[in-house]
Amino acid sequence: MAKIIVTAAKINVRSRVPDRLPSPAGITGTVVKGYTFDGTEVPADEVPNPDLGKWYRDGNGHFYWGGGVMEVGDNVPAAIAVNTGDVVDDSGIQQWMTDLQLTEIWKHATGKGVGIAVVDTGISANNPDLVYNKNSFYVFDTSVSLLDTNGHGTHCAGLISARNKNGNVIGAAPNCNLYVCKISEEGSLPEPETIRYAAAIDWCATQKNIHVISISWASFINDEGIISKIQASVNNAIKNNKVVVCAMGDASQFNDPGPLYPSALSNTIGIGSIPVENVIYPYINNSLTTIIQGVDIPSYGLDNQIVKMTGTSQSNAILAGIISLIIEKKKFVYSPSEIKNILKSLSDIQTFEGIEIPVLNGNLLLKYFQS
Repeated sequence: MAKIIVTAAKINVRSRVPDRLPSPAGITGTVVKGYTFDGTEVPADEVPNPDLGKWYRDGNGHFYWGGGVMEVGDNVPAAIAVNTGDVVDDSGIQQWMTDLQLTEIWKHATGKGVGIAVVDTGISANNPDLVYNKNSFYVFDTSVSLLDTNGHGTHCAGLISARNKNGNVIGAAPNCNLYVCKISEEGSLPEPETIRYAAAIDWCATQKNIHVISISWASFINDEGIISKIQASVNNAIKNNKVVVCAMGDASQFNDPGPLYPSALSNTIGIGSIPVENVIYPYINNSLTTIIQGVDIPSYGLDNQIVKMTGTSQSNAILAGIISLIIEKKKFVYSPSEIKNILKSLSDIQTFEGIEIPVLNGNLLLKYFQS
């Protein structure tokens, strides 16, 4: 058998070769770009229509169209050994990883020893790719399960730290130590409950093994008392040398300043997504530190399914992972303000509809890790 990698954005997995394309015949599932499997080419006399070209069969008898895959033999970037003895399989690479040069950066840092808290809707159970601390976590109510029933928290957790054990998803920092902070069962917080941001951040501030607090949430808050309490919690986290990285939020039009919280608070690192007309616009104000891709980003949802999501939430989770790589490179000698300045220095100013926005440059990022 040969090592084969999916090169198309998505292809169908079938129980048999159809007699034509497109066709729903025999479809049993789908796989996305970067998925690898061991397979053999189907003999030409077993393909019912020569116009279909090559087909491949894996060891379980599933069939894949040859136009969406490629034989890579021993040339697939199969593994990167790290000091812990763990193996990081980067066969699940995505376009955003290539743009940010992560496959090369992982040769220098994978997030080893860096603690990242994902403040969100919890995490899916029984997924070997999502390794998190089961003894140290935060929930907004003691009667609430840490398990995710929404999917947003799991998706962000995967983008931060998925280990790629299943060959489908690898996070930006696959060897980081993940901590889970559940602030909601749903995908939003009513304003009276936005005080949960403060409580979760305060908990993170007390955990010596947490270095990065990732908040892929953004809320409109008018209550000055709540804003003040969240700001005090952020300041407390900074005092304890925690990096607080927050999604800017998804706007309905370009150059909407918002502001949304917690990203609009001082001492945070605000992350946005590259604007795509009629698809995504980040809120833009003085809190914006840098932006990266945020459209159709695949990661885990509930029940171990691979799903694509779009938003500054996804961009923020990825940046939280990248920040952990920087902390590892700096051998844990850093300050939150220094991390923010590093991200700014590695970003190019690009113009969108006449507005200048900082965009993280993957080539500059790689040079930083090679220096």
